[in-house]
Amino acid sequence: MNPEPDGLTDISGPTLVKRNGTTYVAYHGNDGRIRITQVGNAFDREVHLGVFHSPIASDNGRVAAPSFGKQDGVDYMFYEAGHRLNARICIARAV
Repeated sequence: MNPEPDGLTDISGPTLVKRNGTTYVAYHGNDGRIRITQVGNAFDREVHLGVFHSPIASDNGRVAAPSFGKQDGVDYMFYEAGHRLNARICIARAV
């Protein structure tokens, strides 16, 4: 995957996401937001779908390193929020 289709220079912190019969990669960019790209089950696609999660006020302008889990049928995303090396881990519940 390349950062240019997202209008970025750098991307990192990828995590694999399987939903609705296909495969995606969620990652963060140098703009402080989390994005998602469909890669397909055979990893033969690169469909950049855009911003998946933007920082809220308490995130101090940066969200990164997404990770996903499910409990009792509810989807959650864990992520890093805040400036590098001075961040905290947060949780977001799917709505």
